[in-house]
Amino acid sequence: KIALVLYTQGIDYDDRIRKEILSVKKLYPNVEFKIFAVEPKNREEEGVSSYGASYRIPYLKSRDRYTSGTKTLAKAYDFFKTIKKELKEFDAVWCADIETFIFVLLLHGKPIAWDLHELPTFFMKNIFTRGIFRFLEVKCKVMMHANGDRLNILQNARMISKTEKHYVLRNFPQFNEIDSEFDHQFREFEKWLGNDKCVYLQGLNVASRAPYESVSAVLSFPYLKVVIIGKFDNTSHQKLIKDFGNEVINNRVYFTGLIKQLKTPQYIRKCFMSLTFYKNTGPNNFYCEANRFYQNIINGNPVVTGNNPPMKELIDKYGFGVSIDDDGGDIEKIKEGIKVIIKYQNDFLLNIEENKKHLNWDSQEKILNLIINKLLSKI
Repeated sequence: KIALVLYTQGIDYDDRIRKEILSVKKLYPNVEFKIFAVEPKNREEEGVSSYGASYRIPYLKSRDRYTSGTKTLAKAYDFFKTIKKELKEFDAVWCADIETFIFVLLLHGKPIAWDLHELPTFFMKNIFTRGIFRFLEVKCKVMMHANGDRLNILQNARMISKTEKHYVLRNFPQFNEIDSEFDHQFREFEKWLGNDKCVYLQGLNVASRAPYESVSAVLSFPYLKVVIIGKFDNTSHQKLIKDFGNEVINNRVYFTGLIKQLKTPQYIRKCFMSLTFYKNTGPNNFYCEANRFYQNIINGNPVVTGNNPPMKELIDKYGFGVSIDDDGGDIEKIKEGIKVIIKYQNDFLLNIEENKKHLNWDSQEKILNLIINKLLSKI
């Protein structure tokens, strides 16, 4: 039995967690997971996720006592002490992302897997914090990283000494995963789109993902529309309205809000290309390779990305799209990238069809097998 601890916008929206659990259960049918999660709404809830994992969302008094974004360490400790007794019945604890470090720090007598979805920049600040991270490394039996670039950064910063504990598990998508039921919102989107060409955008909730630049670039082509999945940065939204007017935004930009992971391919397949940018505001952003980047490619959409090393590497190697010479801040360069996709669309589609097999989550089953064997071994 493995307890999986995480902070999330929603258990059913966390695609990496879903894939990890399903893959482990495929390899080891006798392994059971239970998720202990903190979601934005503070409440007490138990149930079963859409992918069959039982979960508990504990009510935390500290989250009502302190305002959002404050006393995060106190809230983390409250989360730990609230579920600490329940964790005793599990054989191992799987900690997801950096926010769960308190569990790595305070848990004793349990094998721990720490899945770092991003670089632990908090621990990279100085000699003291790097020392704490090395102590946390000692306490883990297994540590996972989202790509090799991030692992190399930690090694170069001398934050890693037990290399045999570390594995790279890239957030590749799974093929043929799509919700077979189409809801009212999707039907409304289809009606709005009609026969027009559409560009797919997702996860533009912060300025560092170039929300304004991406939409502006698309709207410069009068025959293109754009669909935006998830939350959208409000400042960028207001600036777009000011620049283009409400009528243009309403007619050519469709906002879905948050939707479940298996519904995103429905929208992707109605589009002909996508944009994915992460500005160089820090190593986590610059070395990111988003799930939506992968999802678009395997569903047949060429992608325009910035010069971020992990995405640029795949674009250049397999010809999945265009990597512009910028991090997403230059609208003119984004527009040039879109023009290249439009001009050579058939060539990109052939490249995708021939090479998308290299972006398969299931191709990492051997790595997951090693991770679980190491985590649950008696040695």
